[in-house]
Amino acid sequence: MRALWILILVLVGGALALVVVPRGDTEPVIVGTPITIPRGAVEPARGSASAKPSPVAATSAPAKPTPDVAVPVAAAAPMPSGAPSASSAPASRGGLSELGMDRTIPTATIARGDLVRRPDGSILADGKWPIGGDGSPERPYEITWDLLLSAKETYQPRLGEFVIPQRVALLDGAHVRISGYVAFPIVASEADECLLMLNQWDGCCIGVPPSPYDGIEAKLVRSQDNSRKHLFLYGTLTGVFRVDPFVQGKWLVGLYTMTNADLVTDL
Repeated sequence: MRALWILILVLVGGALALVVVPRGDTEPVIVGTPITIPRGAVEPARGSASAKPSPVAATSAPAKPTPDVAVPVAAAAPMPSGAPSASSAPASRGGLSELGMDRTIPTATIARGDLVRRPDGSILADGKWPIGGDGSPERPYEITWDLLLSAKETYQPRLGEFVIPQRVALLDGAHVRISGYVAFPIVASEADECLLMLNQWDGCCIGVPPSPYDGIEAKLVRSQDNSRKHLFLYGTLTGVFRVDPFVQGKWLVGLYTMTNADLVTDL
């Protein structure tokens, strides 16, 4: 009996040993064509006949650093010989470069401009202002109020600006013709002087009094009848023009005058 129990215990112990002891790494051998699995590939599931190996993902080699390359800087093109700089005024053309530059104007300096002689003999100043004639008694300069007003751009004593443009300076001492509204002194029945203006003004209360840039104080060669007071007169003045600043303190009171002036009115 004991021998039987010993045999039973041996058989039971062996069975327990088979259950408790872990299996080794020995894999079962599958009979048939062997499957070669590349290194790094995903292994198919064990026992799955339909599983296929996945291709190895291509791994890019790290990019090599690009060495710094010096980019050459293009050299600035040289200025053409004789080309004016950005700060310099253009030279006058057509033999007019010195026209008016020799004038002496109190409290002012003269800035050179661009004067061009046109085919009809007139002058185009700074590409904008036409000047007819040649400044002689026979062919006085024929000008516009816009030209005279343009002096305000650079000549304002109260702002410390004392520059007269060449296009205005060339009128100084020349014979000039210009048309505008006329005002005589109110108290005189005859007047040998007048004020020629851009705008209407009766010399007292009606209209727009002139500024120094749009009025000309004229000394007439012969007296004019001043019995038609408070009428707006329009006329043409011809005489020797002067750029003659009249400055009180910092204030510009007058700028343009004319002597030996001949006045022709429409009335």
